[in-house]
Amino acid sequence: MGYLASQVNRKNSQRRCVLRRRWSRLVVVTLLVVGALGCTSMGSIEPLEVTLANLEITEVTVFETTLVAKLRITNPNPEAFTIEGASFKLYLEDKKVGTGTSKESFTVDRLDSSVVDVIFHINNASALLRIKDILEDDDISYGIRGGLYTQGTFGTKKLKVEKSGRIDLKNKVPLENDRPDINDAPPTG
Repeated sequence: MGYLASQVNRKNSQRRCVLRRRWSRLVVVTLLVVGALGCTSMGSIEPLEVTLANLEITEVTVFETTLVAKLRITNPNPEAFTIEGASFKLYLEDKKVGTGTSKESFTVDRLDSSVVDVIFHINNASALLRIKDILEDDDISYGIRGGLYTQGTFGTKKLKVEKSGRIDLKNKVPLENDRPDINDAPPTG
Protein backbone atom coordinates (compact mmCIF):
# COMPACT_ATOMS: atom_id res chain seq x y z
CA MET A 1 0.00 0.00 0.00
CA GLY A 2 2.89 2.34 0.60
CA TYR A 3 3.91 2.25 -3.06
CA LEU A 4 0.33 3.00 -4.30
CA ALA A 5 -0.06 5.83 -1.81
CA SER A 6 3.19 7.45 -2.95
CA GLN A 7 2.11 7.15 -6.62
CA VAL A 8 -1.26 8.80 -5.83
CA ASN A 9 0.47 11.56 -3.86
CA ARG A 10 2.92 12.14 -6.72
CA LYS A 11 0.08 12.40 -9.28
CA ASN A 12 -1.89 14.76 -7.00
CA SER A 13 1.22 16.89 -6.57
CA GLN A 14 1.71 17.04 -10.35
CA ARG A 15 -1.94 18.05 -10.86
CA ARG A 16 -1.60 20.80 -8.27
CA CYS A 17 1.55 22.05 -9.95
CA VAL A 18 -0.19 22.14 -13.37
CA LEU A 19 -3.19 23.96 -11.85
CA ARG A 20 -0.87 26.51 -10.19
CA ARG A 21 0.86 27.20 -13.52
CA ARG A 22 -2.48 27.64 -15.29
CA TRP A 23 -3.74 30.01 -12.59
CA SER A 24 -0.47 31.94 -12.68
CA ARG A 25 -0.77 32.37 -16.44
CA LEU A 26 -4.40 33.45 -16.10
CA VAL A 27 -3.48 36.02 -13.44
CA VAL A 28 -0.62 37.39 -15.57
CA VAL A 29 -2.85 37.66 -18.66
CA THR A 30 -5.60 39.34 -16.63
CA LEU A 31 -3.14 41.87 -15.19
CA LEU A 32 -1.76 42.63 -18.64
CA VAL A 33 -5.28 43.20 -20.04
CA VAL A 34 -6.26 45.43 -17.10
CA GLY A 35 -2.99 47.34 -17.42
CA ALA A 36 -3.52 47.85 -21.14
CA LEU A 37 -7.07 49.09 -20.56
CA GLY A 38 -5.83 51.43 -17.85
CA CYS A 39 -3.16 52.86 -20.13
CA THR A 40 -5.60 53.48 -22.97
CA SER A 41 -8.13 55.13 -20.66
CA MET A 42 -5.41 57.41 -19.25
CA GLY A 43 -4.27 58.64 -22.67
CA SER A 44 -3.43 62.26 -23.27
CA ILE A 45 -6.65 63.79 -21.96
CA GLU A 46 -6.64 67.56 -21.72
CA PRO A 47 -8.37 68.99 -18.65
CA LEU A 48 -11.83 70.45 -19.07
CA GLU A 49 -11.95 74.23 -18.85
CA VAL A 50 -14.37 76.15 -16.64
CA THR A 51 -15.25 79.80 -17.15
CA LEU A 52 -17.74 82.00 -15.35
CA ALA A 53 -20.53 82.91 -17.79
CA ASN A 54 -22.92 84.81 -15.50
CA LEU A 55 -23.98 85.32 -11.87
CA GLU A 56 -27.46 85.83 -10.48
CA ILE A 57 -28.28 86.47 -6.80
CA THR A 58 -31.38 84.47 -5.87
CA GLU A 59 -31.68 84.84 -2.08
CA VAL A 60 -30.11 86.92 0.68
CA THR A 61 -30.48 86.17 4.39
CA VAL A 62 -28.63 87.48 7.41
CA PHE A 63 -26.03 84.71 7.33
CA GLU A 64 -25.94 83.54 3.74
CA THR A 65 -26.34 84.67 0.15
CA THR A 66 -27.43 82.16 -2.47
CA LEU A 67 -26.50 82.77 -6.07
CA VAL A 68 -26.67 80.81 -9.28
CA ALA A 69 -23.47 80.82 -11.29
CA LYS A 70 -23.63 79.82 -14.92
CA LEU A 71 -20.39 77.99 -15.61
CA ARG A 72 -19.29 77.15 -19.13
CA ILE A 73 -17.58 73.75 -19.25
CA THR A 74 -15.41 73.40 -22.38
CA ASN A 75 -14.18 70.02 -23.59
CA PRO A 76 -11.04 70.29 -25.77
CA ASN A 77 -10.88 66.48 -26.20
CA PRO A 78 -12.01 64.30 -29.12
CA GLU A 79 -14.30 62.26 -26.80
CA ALA A 80 -17.48 63.40 -25.05
CA PHE A 81 -17.60 63.52 -21.24
CA THR A 82 -20.73 62.72 -19.23
CA ILE A 83 -20.65 64.63 -15.97
CA GLU A 84 -22.66 63.19 -13.06
CA GLY A 85 -22.32 66.19 -10.74
CA ALA A 86 -19.92 68.89 -9.61
CA SER A 87 -18.64 70.66 -6.51
CA PHE A 88 -16.77 73.96 -6.32
CA LYS A 89 -15.28 76.48 -3.92
CA LEU A 90 -15.54 80.20 -4.66
CA TYR A 91 -12.70 82.54 -3.71
CA LEU A 92 -12.63 86.34 -3.55
CA GLU A 93 -9.22 87.94 -3.15
CA ASP A 94 -7.77 84.43 -2.58
CA LYS A 95 -10.03 83.71 0.42
CA LYS A 96 -12.76 81.06 0.32
CA VAL A 97 -16.17 82.67 0.69
CA GLY A 98 -18.53 79.91 -0.37
CA THR A 99 -19.22 76.51 -1.89
CA GLY A 100 -21.27 75.44 -4.86
CA THR A 101 -22.70 72.16 -6.11
CA SER A 102 -24.64 70.80 -9.02
CA LYS A 103 -26.37 67.42 -9.02
CA GLU A 104 -27.30 67.86 -12.67
CA SER A 105 -26.08 65.19 -15.11
CA PHE A 106 -25.02 66.51 -18.49
CA THR A 107 -22.77 65.63 -21.40
CA VAL A 108 -20.12 67.93 -22.80
CA ASP A 109 -19.78 66.84 -26.41
CA ARG A 110 -16.39 66.40 -28.00
CA LEU A 111 -14.70 69.70 -28.87
CA ASP A 112 -17.71 71.63 -27.55
CA SER A 113 -18.98 73.36 -24.42
CA SER A 114 -22.03 73.32 -22.16
CA VAL A 115 -23.36 75.87 -19.67
CA VAL A 116 -24.45 74.44 -16.32
CA ASP A 117 -26.12 76.16 -13.35
CA VAL A 118 -24.23 75.79 -10.07
CA ILE A 119 -25.87 76.94 -6.84
CA PHE A 120 -23.38 78.73 -4.58
CA HIS A 121 -23.94 79.49 -0.91
CA ILE A 122 -21.84 82.44 0.19
CA ASN A 123 -21.00 82.94 3.85
CA ASN A 124 -21.91 86.60 4.40
CA ALA A 125 -19.44 87.00 7.27
CA SER A 126 -16.55 85.87 5.05
CA ALA A 127 -17.67 88.08 2.19
CA LEU A 128 -18.26 91.10 4.42
CA LEU A 129 -14.69 90.90 5.73
CA ARG A 130 -13.54 91.52 2.15
CA ILE A 131 -16.18 94.11 1.19
CA LYS A 132 -13.99 97.03 2.32
CA ASP A 133 -11.18 95.93 -0.02
CA ILE A 134 -13.69 95.28 -2.80
CA LEU A 135 -15.30 98.72 -2.47
CA GLU A 136 -11.92 100.48 -2.45
CA ASP A 137 -10.66 98.76 -5.61
CA ASP A 138 -11.94 99.03 -9.15
CA ASP A 139 -11.35 95.33 -9.69
CA ILE A 140 -11.49 92.12 -7.70
CA SER A 141 -9.78 88.77 -8.06
CA TYR A 142 -11.92 85.65 -8.06
CA GLY A 143 -11.25 81.95 -8.24
CA ILE A 144 -13.27 78.81 -8.77
CA ARG A 145 -11.73 75.47 -7.76
CA GLY A 146 -13.41 72.13 -7.69
CA GLY A 147 -14.20 68.93 -9.44
CA LEU A 148 -16.46 67.42 -12.06
CA TYR A 149 -17.52 63.83 -11.37
CA THR A 150 -17.68 61.26 -14.15
CA GLN A 151 -18.14 57.49 -14.20
CA GLY A 152 -15.12 55.51 -15.37
CA THR A 153 -14.28 51.86 -15.77
CA PHE A 154 -13.23 51.59 -12.13
CA GLY A 155 -15.86 53.84 -10.51
CA THR A 156 -16.35 57.56 -10.04
CA LYS A 157 -13.52 59.79 -11.18
CA LYS A 158 -12.99 63.41 -10.13
CA LEU A 159 -11.75 65.77 -12.84
CA LYS A 160 -10.14 68.75 -11.10
CA VAL A 161 -10.84 72.19 -12.53
CA GLU A 162 -9.63 75.65 -11.61
CA LYS A 163 -10.23 79.14 -12.97
CA SER A 164 -9.09 82.47 -11.62
CA GLY A 165 -9.11 85.99 -12.87
CA ARG A 166 -9.91 89.60 -12.13
CA ILE A 167 -13.14 91.45 -12.83
CA ASP A 168 -13.30 95.17 -13.59
CA LEU A 169 -16.20 96.22 -11.33
CA LYS A 170 -16.85 99.45 -13.22
CA ASN A 171 -17.30 97.77 -16.62
CA LYS A 172 -18.10 94.20 -15.46
CA VAL A 173 -15.53 92.67 -17.80
CA PRO A 174 -12.59 90.38 -17.14
CA LEU A 175 -9.15 91.91 -17.13
CA GLU A 176 -7.62 88.90 -18.90
CA ASN A 177 -7.29 88.91 -22.66
CA ASP A 178 -7.51 85.14 -23.26
CA ARG A 179 -11.31 84.79 -23.43
CA PRO A 180 -14.51 86.17 -21.90
CA ASP A 181 -15.22 85.03 -18.36
CA ILE A 182 -18.34 86.91 -17.39
CA ASN A 183 -21.56 87.80 -19.21
CA ASP A 184 -20.73 85.63 -22.23
CA ALA A 185 -23.97 83.67 -21.97
CA PRO A 186 -26.54 84.52 -24.66
CA PRO A 187 -29.17 87.06 -23.57
CA THR A 188 -32.44 85.64 -22.30
CA GLY A 189 -35.75 86.86 -23.43
